[in-house]
Amino acid sequence: MLSSKSQQLKRLKRLGSQAQARREEGVMIVEGPTLVVEALASRLEVEVVYAEAGVALPGELADLDVVWTQPGALRSVLPTVNPQPLVAVVVVPEWTLADLDPARPVLVIAEGRDPGNVGTLWRTAEAAGFAGVVLTEDSVDPTNPKVLRASAGAALRLPLIVAGPSLPLFDLLRGQGRQVLATAVRDGARPHDTVDLRTAAIVLGNEAHGLSDELMAAADALICIELAGPTESLNVAAAGAVVCFEALRQVRRTPSPITLDTKTEG
Repeated sequence: MLSSKSQQLKRLKRLGSQAQARREEGVMIVEGPTLVVEALASRLEVEVVYAEAGVALPGELADLDVVWTQPGALRSVLPTVNPQPLVAVVVVPEWTLADLDPARPVLVIAEGRDPGNVGTLWRTAEAAGFAGVVLTEDSVDPTNPKVLRASAGAALRLPLIVAGPSLPLFDLLRGQGRQVLATAVRDGARPHDTVDLRTAAIVLGNEAHGLSDELMAAADALICIELAGPTESLNVAAAGAVVCFEALRQVRRTPSPITLDTKTEG
């Protein structure tokens, strides 16, 4: 039975607290029985499962060789608030843009640094039937435990690609036949429900600063959410939910929505 001073749990502590360590090993830490079982159901490669003594294991883990730890050992090495007494080290799937279905929309998060928002948007994109999520450079590490928790399992199922600079990314997305639509609160932006979102790359900006002028100028068009009250703007996670579910509504709607064929000047 492992203690918190064992080499295995020291490694687990390093993986939990250091994004660089997770990137180098190509793994993420999945916490709690629900997500560990989901990782197995999603056919991800589960490297090892740790459980504290006395924890009841889900039936789905009956055939696994679980590594048992002393009571409180996992809680002492994991960085999350109220960590779970059952965790797994899971190999991160390697996705590329080529894996994304061109018949479905893609959510692009530019410089998304808040792990709760990124995880929530990941979850929302899956719920709305998106092909996947793309994070640009200078975004939070998608294996951050807070991101994984906020994704509520979407991180184990929906492809997420970590891309480089946004401008070359936009060209790659256009190469898939997608229009690049940037969300913006400014004159000239078209209401989001008047634009065809069904196969678009929908770009959301940083939580604090939104999208840069350079990125807005590089998009094929700007879209906005028309607000009824005096609120200046929505939280990025709320805005993402509105736009994602409008895309889903359009997919289900007949006749087809208006097709955007001209660039809106920002």
